[in-house]
Amino acid sequence: MDTNDKKQKRRENAISSLNTAITALDIAEKAASGITPATVALSIVKEILIVVRVGFPPFCVDCKLKHRQDSMANEGDYTDLGLACADVCTALSRGLSGKKSSDLSGSICDAIEELTT
Repeated sequence: MDTNDKKQKRRENAISSLNTAITALDIAEKAASGITPATVALSIVKEILIVVRVGFPPFCVDCKLKHRQDSMANEGDYTDLGLACADVCTALSRGLSGKKSSDLSGSICDAIEELTT
């Protein structure tokens, strides 16, 4: 497998992971609809992931412009960070499942607030 094929496959895998995370956050956001700070946090992360996904430059085998190695590393780090945020929000959503705002402790509310700032 040549380098361009590997880059294309890595890009496709990253975009697929981002799409999966965006869908999961959309579901989590709807499930937490009664807890406004949580829906705000989930919505923000979902929007960040959409920006990360849209920010992928199109792959072109015949392009004369080549990405430098550090830009590919930065792109991978950017994607990894976005997916880590999605994991945090997915865990948050599981913890909030079936709860109302009044059921949450002050420390949980503070943690959710930190996600939105």
